[in-house]
Order: sequence, then structure tokens, then C-alpha cells
Amino acid sequence: MNQETEARKETVTHRVRRFRVASGDGLPFLPYGLLPVLGLLLLTLIAWSTFAPHSVERVVRRAAEQVVADAGADWASISVSGQWVKVTGMPPTPEAGERLLNDIRRARAPTWLGQARPATRVTGSFGPESVRPNQANGETDGTLSAKRDQPEFLFRLSGPKLTLDGRVPDIATRDAVFQAANTNRPVRIEEVQNNLEAIGIPSPPGFRDAALRGVETLKLCDIGTASFSSLQFDLRCELPAAEADRVREIASASLKYGTVGDIQILAREVVETCEEELTRLLDASRIEFDPGSDRIANSKAALLDLTARAAADCPGTLRVEGHTDNTGGAAINEDLSRRRAEAVRAALIQRGVAPSRLIATGYGPARPIGDNATEEGRALNRRIEIRIVGADE
Repeated sequence: MNQETEARKETVTHRVRRFRVASGDGLPFLPYGLLPVLGLLLLTLIAWSTFAPHSVERVVRRAAEQVVADAGADWASISVSGQWVKVTGMPPTPEAGERLLNDIRRARAPTWLGQARPATRVTGSFGPESVRPNQANGETDGTLSAKRDQPEFLFRLSGPKLTLDGRVPDIATRDAVFQAANTNRPVRIEEVQNNLEAIGIPSPPGFRDAALRGVETLKLCDIGTASFSSLQFDLRCELPAAEADRVREIASASLKYGTVGDIQILAREVVETCEEELTRLLDASRIEFDPGSDRIANSKAALLDLTARAAADCPGTLRVEGHTDNTGGAAINEDLSRRRAEAVRAALIQRGVAPSRLIATGYGPARPIGDNATEEGRALNRRIEIRIVGADE
């Protein structure tokens, strides 16, 4: 028994736990533990300073330039900083300038998150004092200063009011233009508002003649605009068809200073006939889309062919208008109506209508023609309309 106990004692294994106290000579967590965080911040700064200006800004610029090109707004110049866009220039009408700003705000472009609106802020500086060219076009401060000194004008006849805006060389030119606007003034023009600024430079030979032509031709119109910018004279005029040829001949004569540009004479009867034809086509067979989409139904190809032919025969610039009912959010409907109008515009361009003659606008549920409380009324409100842009718009 004793031998067996002794044997067991010899086979017992002893386990000993040992502990070591750290000496404290290692690196502390602060500041070395923050190195990964600092590295991440450094990468973020690099991305912000390089990616944003050279990638995001490029997308914003491309989208804005495409809107300007599609609108045929050769008067406009854009500058981009990050996702902010500024538009400068002298639009033919205040409405044209505001319309361009809204189109740039709504423009969408492909991003890594899908289709999105790249511009977060869009502002405009319009009028003769604005600088259309920008440094991106390679123009120096001296060139910009010279262009600021060029006389320009924008005359607008809307309803009973004739408004004179612009920069003219001297007081004598300003007074001569204002006097011409009031001399033999048609009864329908009840007021002449003179906002002309004399900038105190020698008058270029022939500029006063161009300004007087703008006033005299505009007095023959029912509504319209006459402008002189970048040495180009443009006129948009709506009047009875019987007067159209005479006004076109006066407006299109050569100038001693500058050149004759875009002369649009809209005969009232032709405008009414064209709009009636377009309305008849689109009422008889509506342009339909896939539900909640801007994709035009394939069955409407023949209708688009007829619409394109009717639009090509119309004068001036055409506005493709998208409308929806009030189902859903107003912002969503406005965006959908704009995308649908753009889709119809693209379809008309594919069928031969000049891009410069077409603009697209979405009104969402803002202009109903039916009762949104009924299905029949909502169906009437989901529509595409095409209008001729007025001479004073």
C-alpha cells in the first residue's frame, strides 16, 4: 500500500501560473493611437481638394453647358465653383433668363449614385452690366473691360408698356432713343419706361441708328423685344400677318455698326393656326408614358411623327410643356413633368425639328384643366402641350 501511494506521488503533475507585469516602456495610446484617424482625415482632405474640383465640378459644368446649348442661349456664359453655378449675360427677355436658371437647377446628370441634380445653387446676373465671357474662355481682364464698354440695349414691348434698358454711349443717344419711342407712339403703347444708362464713351458710328431701328420696329409690333448685344441686332415681334413682310424688311436691312442676327417675325394668325393644329393633334391622341416614367409608349410613334411635322411648320421657338395631376408630392410631379417634356423634345429633335427651336418645361400639377377630384379630371391633367413662345417672353 505504501509503495502504491509513493508511486502516485511521483506521477503528480504540478501546474504553476506565472504573471508578468508590463514595464510601461511601450508606446502610449495618445497620440499614437490617433494615427489611423489622422490618416483618414488626410485622405479625406486630399479627396476634397482634388476630386471635388476636378470631378464633381466637371459634371456640374457639363450639365450646365448642355442646358445652355439645348436652349440655344448663346447670350449666356456660365462659371462654376464646386456645385455652384453662376450665369451672366443679357437674355432677350427677363423670362428667358429665369427660364434658363430653372432649367439648370433641374438638370440631371449621371453620378455614382445614379441620376442626380449636380448643381446645388444656381444664380444669375443679367443685364448690360453683366460680363458674359469668363476667364475659362481665355479672356483677360483687359478684354472683359473692353466688352463692358461696348454699348448694348434691350427694348421690350409687353402689353401697353415699352421698356428701354441698356447702356448707351452718351446722354445725346439716350435722349434721342427716348424721344423716338414717344414720337408718333401708337395708342396701344400707353407708357415708355426709360432705364437707359449713358456710360460716357464716344458713340460708335452707326450705334444710334441700330438703337433707333430697335425702337421703330418694336413700335410696329403688338408685343416683342429688340436687342443689341455682342455687336448683333436681334428682333422678336408678333403682329398681324399683313404687316409681317414690311417689318421683316426694315429689321433685316444691313447695319453700319454690328450685324443683323435673329429676326423672328411671328404673324399672329399663323401663331394661332399652328397652336390650334398642335392642340388638335395632342387632344385627339395623347402622348402617353409608362406609369411613373418618362418613357414614351411605343404606340405613340405615329403621333410623334405628325406632331414633328406640324411643329416644323410653326414659326419661332416652341415650348414643350409637361403637366401632371395632383396625385403624389408636388416636387416629384414637377420633376416627372419636366422629364416627360424633355423626352418629347428629344423625340421631336430625332424627327428633324431643330434643337434651338425647342425648349422643355415641367409645370407639375400647377396648371390643371380638369377636376383632380375625379379620375376623368386627373386624366385630362396628365398631358403634354406645345406652345409657341411669345415674342415678349
